[in-house]
Amino acid sequence: MMEKIVTQLKEWSFLQNLEPEFAGFMLTTELMQCDSQYRIFTYHSAAKYRSFSVLYDEATKEFLVRVVVGLTEMCDISFIIGDLAGLEQLLNLRMKETIQRLAAFDETTLCSIFREKKITDWSFGAQLPQQLAGFDLYITPLQPVKSLNGSYIIIDYSDFSVESNLLIYYNIYRDEFFGELRVRRTPRVISTFDTKQLSELEQCLKEHLERILTELRLELT
Repeated sequence: MMEKIVTQLKEWSFLQNLEPEFAGFMLTTELMQCDSQYRIFTYHSAAKYRSFSVLYDEATKEFLVRVVVGLTEMCDISFIIGDLAGLEQLLNLRMKETIQRLAAFDETTLCSIFREKKITDWSFGAQLPQQLAGFDLYITPLQPVKSLNGSYIIIDYSDFSVESNLLIYYNIYRDEFFGELRVRRTPRVISTFDTKQLSELEQCLKEHLERILTELRLELT
């Protein structure tokens, strides 16, 4: 099955006609196998630490799209499909729009439940320090990023050189904020920022943000 897919991809005219650059993202044509997946192509912005990749998964026999935002990787389920013709149709329909959203924040993509929480209007969120303990503020509450299962990343302090960060999420289904650490890409759930209201989260951040990042830095050294 994989051999047939590889042959189809090498003859795929869509791939041959892709733009070398779009919205500041550069194209890399890969056509290489990595374990059970076959990497087809990627649009990547090194400056933004963001990418859009198209792959074929031998285990599920499906094409899929992986989106990377900083140290967060997500499978965009709207692109999952079992045949090349269907994939091409989806890419023609949605790829450029998805990459544009990676390139620049679009507030109209936020769902109504998220907007009602007034996170993008949060004055404290606009005043967060740009750097703490050597971690840079990569995602801010002013420009949140949609993640998985109803969650939005509203704060991300990252050190890409050691592949570690602190994430603060808001989940629209549970109506709650929560945090996660990644230590050299290994996730670690923390309860320090588990709250329901922005005012409560603000207090938690005032009391614990610098301490948590300092402790993470010490663990990495």
